[in-house]
Amino acid sequence: MPVSQLTPSRILRIERFSNFDEFRATDILGLGISTPLHPREVSLSRAILPLQDGMFVLQRAFPRRLEVEIGTDRGIGLTVPFSFRSITNGHEIDSSTVSVVRGKVPIDSIAQETNSYLMLRFNSDMRHRGWADYASGLGFFRTHDATMARMRATIMNMFALASDFDDPREFEVRNRPIQETLLACLDDTLVAADGLATRRGSFDKYRKLMAQLDEVIGLFGSKPLYSEDLARALGLSVRTLQTATHAVHGVSLHHYLRLKRLWSTRMQLMTGRPGLSVKAAALGNGFWHLGDFSRGYRTIFGEAPSETLARSRRL
Repeated sequence: MPVSQLTPSRILRIERFSNFDEFRATDILGLGISTPLHPREVSLSRAILPLQDGMFVLQRAFPRRLEVEIGTDRGIGLTVPFSFRSITNGHEIDSSTVSVVRGKVPIDSIAQETNSYLMLRFNSDMRHRGWADYASGLGFFRTHDATMARMRATIMNMFALASDFDDPREFEVRNRPIQETLLACLDDTLVAADGLATRRGSFDKYRKLMAQLDEVIGLFGSKPLYSEDLARALGLSVRTLQTATHAVHGVSLHHYLRLKRLWSTRMQLMTGRPGLSVKAAALGNGFWHLGDFSRGYRTIFGEAPSETLARSRRL
């Protein structure tokens, strides 16, 4: 179980309950009534991580009936399953389904087994990203196994990092890039593929838009590239940038920006500047998981980032 692998830190709070009398509900998506199906076998653990733009709770819950009004007065709430099965408002929900709530929604859910999942609450409603395009209510989004695996790995890396760090200031440096990676995983799940299709006669418009995007990226210099910052600089929605990138380059916006950030990091390493380290260059370009950065760098450039830096200093 994911939570069992984590330890508390100054960034990550861990709560564990071994009986129902001790149990306290979290109000991240609403407080309700929990009725255990096996009162003598109650066990619940959760890890609570506040990030810059929301709250994230990784939870392992006991078999129960849950009656609650979930949701948030502003922003958007989501549940990402790890190992999950329930009957919720008459719908059978399993481990392939991400749930999204806008506004407040009454829930009557029965889980016959132990469930593990992440609850997220973002302060933004994420409409600019094209998520869950409805006014209010509860929606269910099934995703491919590979997409769900990437999302779960990102979540676990995010919580493992928070568990290992004890310096809030150092973790804050990685706060924004962590969220950017998670947003990209959720984009893959919550933005319908047909929503990225190019309309007839739109290709030239998108090609010009991508040229403008590249100009803005150039103006950003060595600053990290985040989708929302770039969209704001162009006066567009992230959804429009997603569509344009997919239409012109055939890849996601996240993938395109990742390649740009890898090239920016390589250019810095090739300077061989005194005092520069691979870690500093990677973090400065918005890479928060250094192992993932190194693997991606080697895949693209055929060498480790440390080899690039060492060679530049020999020249």
